[in-house]
Amino acid sequence: MADRPISRRTFVHAGAALPLALGLRRDGPVPRALATGRDDPGTLVKLMGDGPSQTPAEYTQLLSSILSRGEIEPDYYSNGGVVEALEKRMAAILGKERAVFLPTGTLANHLAVRIQARGRARVLVQQESHLYNDSGDCAEVLSNLNLVPLAPSRGTFTLEEVQALVTRSRGGRVPREVGVIVIESPIRRRLGELFDYGDMGRICDFARHEGIATHLDGARLFMASGYTGITPAEYASRFDTVYVSMWKYFNAPSGAVLAGPAALLDDLYHERRMFGGGLPYAWPLAAVALHSLDGFEARFAAGVEAGRTLKPALNALRGLSVEEVPNGSNVFRLRVEGPDAGRLRAGLEAKGILLPAPNASVGGFVLSVNETLARRPVADTVEAFRSAVSA
Repeated sequence: MADRPISRRTFVHAGAALPLALGLRRDGPVPRALATGRDDPGTLVKLMGDGPSQTPAEYTQLLSSILSRGEIEPDYYSNGGVVEALEKRMAAILGKERAVFLPTGTLANHLAVRIQARGRARVLVQQESHLYNDSGDCAEVLSNLNLVPLAPSRGTFTLEEVQALVTRSRGGRVPREVGVIVIESPIRRRLGELFDYGDMGRICDFARHEGIATHLDGARLFMASGYTGITPAEYASRFDTVYVSMWKYFNAPSGAVLAGPAALLDDLYHERRMFGGGLPYAWPLAAVALHSLDGFEARFAAGVEAGRTLKPALNALRGLSVEEVPNGSNVFRLRVEGPDAGRLRAGLEAKGILLPAPNASVGGFVLSVNETLARRPVADTVEAFRSAVSA
């Protein structure tokens, strides 16, 4: 198959094997989302995660549906075809000259700081950031970079903190230059807290004046726009490069896009392959992400509006209280006082409303607003909670 294009005919034969190709066993347990007894998973409200979180069956059906509307042009080692179409679409949306598909956000962030450091090994990051905490020290181990954390237990660091660190680095007994400043927003470890937009602008202006590169870890950037009204392109315009996730809410099983100047990214496929990220065929990932881009803004806006109605209604129910995340986005806490949290979760699941496991540290649940919240009237969702609380 590697030496010939994948046609619709060959895809139909391959369709049955797609779950196995994606590492999914036929004989595994029934996915929780499909074990509710509901015939239509498209009516499920999933108050967890940033998107619909496709099950293997849902993903396979979605990909087949996309293919039925027209031939998918395959890529070859993540170049050309529908992968290139996704790259061009994302570059245009983000207002950047070039975009490159990568299999993971970890690799996108890593390559962004690696190619921009240019021998200046210090990289400023949030202490609560994904790159600093959840990437296995990849930048340090594989690229000899030194991540310097700022803003402990906070989401936003300030221009004054950056200036102090840059001055100290330059004034040491062995002077060192800061090469890159990385900002993550929304911040996963801060439950979707947004980096202050004013501070973001001041820091990026300072960096540009000082010749320091900037990178935005915007894995959830389109979600931030849904709450702030600031477009992805406006956010991205402040930074040299920006990464956006393709799986968190664009439904691909994996994938990321790194966007920035053409001169910086045109040849990035060499380093992508050097780090093992040049997938022989990435079309099953790119096709679904490209499809999900269409209409996402309206679908997510409907979810956000539904969330604004749902939260005060839940707060009014006996035994439940809603706690917002300061300067937050789509994540909120639901404290449960009285009803058994596990029983509440099971009762809601029977009605097609899925919650994550109870979180002892918050005395209830950490819930997320996404596009699935608009799949049914908010009043129906509130009534399901009312019934489950009373059970």
